[in-house]
Amino acid sequence: MGMHIGLIVAETSVEALKDAFLAQCPHLEVVATKDDFGSIDDVWAWREANSQFVSAADWSKDNPGKTVYLFWQDLTWAMLLDSEYVYASDGDLLARLSQQFNRTLSFVVESAGGCASFWCYDNGTQLRQINYFDGEVELAGQPLAEEEGIDVNNYYMDETEALWRAFGIDPVKCLQSSKECLAISVIDRTDYSRDDDDLES
Repeated sequence: MGMHIGLIVAETSVEALKDAFLAQCPHLEVVATKDDFGSIDDVWAWREANSQFVSAADWSKDNPGKTVYLFWQDLTWAMLLDSEYVYASDGDLLARLSQQFNRTLSFVVESAGGCASFWCYDNGTQLRQINYFDGEVELAGQPLAEEEGIDVNNYYMDETEALWRAFGIDPVKCLQSSKECLAISVIDRTDYSRDDDDLES
């Protein structure tokens, strides 16, 4: 069974994580929110209805597309689901969030591409990074106490789930429940092609 997930996790409330995420990403404009879902099917239906993919060729400031981000509360932890992995793998963003929330975690697993990553930041500093890609593992920083008993040298899906348990989070349970779920739909009018033009000029 495959795994396709991008998560940012911090020990705070869903509302606080949402507010901090948007404050650190001022280019994102919220166009819709919802937090009173009746079932998990309602969550996925709302995400589908409030998402719009626009290719780079069709993108314009008037047609920027829409992306939905989902937040769940898991006991003392708040989780942000980033299905595109953009922000979950943004070290600068994770560092800034950790200045507000202290220890901030991120997990990205894309089994279709044979890769898995874990980051841990605290007070603006990266404490640990584990990257698995196509059978090779790269480690940075000192091992965390939560890694005890986990074979990080063979880090992949099973080890990711073991690390979740060690931190006391259960994303699988959250992704199957509408309880304490908050959704936001955002648009980004930034013209990233201009950045490419600037690099080429």
